[in-house]
Amino acid sequence: MRRLLALLSSILLMSFAHAQNKLEPIRLCVSTLQNSSHSVVDPTWQRNQLIKAFERINKGKDVTKGKAARIETVQLESNSETDPAVRENSCQFILHTNLSEVIHAGTSDVGMRPRSVQIGNAGGDPRANASDSNSATVEYRVMQAGVLEAWASGVVTAHDQLPDEMLVSHLIDQIANRVAGELRERH
Repeated sequence: MRRLLALLSSILLMSFAHAQNKLEPIRLCVSTLQNSSHSVVDPTWQRNQLIKAFERINKGKDVTKGKAARIETVQLESNSETDPAVRENSCQFILHTNLSEVIHAGTSDVGMRPRSVQIGNAGGDPRANASDSNSATVEYRVMQAGVLEAWASGVVTAHDQLPDEMLVSHLIDQIANRVAGELRERH
């Protein structure tokens, strides 16, 4: 009986110690994708894909073992800088995304953006600017609640033969991974 009591008390102490070491979750409000490109993309669907990407990240080993903080996401119904839902949901951070550019295969982007001039073979990937691939660029900005300056930001670009929606979805996954890493590292 004493052994059983000792075993139960040690299990209780270990679970209490584990609970003390558990990292607090990070609350992240995710705004609707802003689309400043000339392409038609469903911004709400892309925002929902971004939230699903964070859910997949939260299922990783580091999160389940308590080595990395869980990221709790809250959907915002707008991409406004001053959405009242941020305060209502006690979000620590807000993630804004902007689809800034989509270039369809076979179309010319001359005049739409500056182009680099390549002389000779620089050994790059010949498919990177192939005329049969689409290109998309998504910018992201993480804001700390109550602060006007960007806490973190970046740009992701992809070239592929995928349709616009799929190409942007791949970029959304990349953004989720980057933001999760930045939040966990710097928070």
